[in-house]
Amino acid sequence: MIPLSSALLPLTPLSLSNQILQYGVWVYLVVFVIIMLASTIVGWPIPDNTFLFLAGAVAIANGLSLVWLFVIAVGGGFAGYEINYWSGKWFGLAICRGVCPTVLNDKNVRSALDLMDRFGLAALIFSRFMPVLNLPSFIAGVNAMEYRRYVGFNLISSVVWCGSLLVLGYYIGSISIISTYINYLTDLFIVILVVSIIIVIVLFVRDYAKRKYDRVPE
Repeated sequence: MIPLSSALLPLTPLSLSNQILQYGVWVYLVVFVIIMLASTIVGWPIPDNTFLFLAGAVAIANGLSLVWLFVIAVGGGFAGYEINYWSGKWFGLAICRGVCPTVLNDKNVRSALDLMDRFGLAALIFSRFMPVLNLPSFIAGVNAMEYRRYVGFNLISSVVWCGSLLVLGYYIGSISIISTYINYLTDLFIVILVVSIIIVIVLFVRDYAKRKYDRVPE
């Protein structure tokens, strides 16, 4: 664990981001968990595109392996969309809407359905980059799409998404004038990421409390 004294230091490049990055293999685990959560329908507040971009940018300055970042990120993105698919297939839209009404409202579901109608399975690739709450993968499960077709496009979409953003971030991070400020940006992003995760938890707890209150007989 990160020492308490380190956590109390001011938010500088030598305190927050460097303290986290020095833990080596744990960084890759954090990347996997964050990308997996961000790829699920409940992880929409997490800025996953920005996270991947910055992960690639800080890799060159902190000795992280871009190859391993890519493999881990692809695994996380793939796992997140698998969770969406099987949640939709096993529980359906009605049950999941009761669990997560903030995300699965009519407007978002219609947007996902329109994207699936226009682009088919290729919508899985576009949904990685677009703010449609990762719903096409969930809708694919609700509609019981053939899994052999789905899983291939899921893997392709994760590879394209993670690969493009990580490589772009890695290239931008290698520019000297950018690398000078990359740790400051990383500190800021870590703060944003923590706030985003807190928002996810608050929304889930709020929805859970609302459902529990609605079930209480008058």
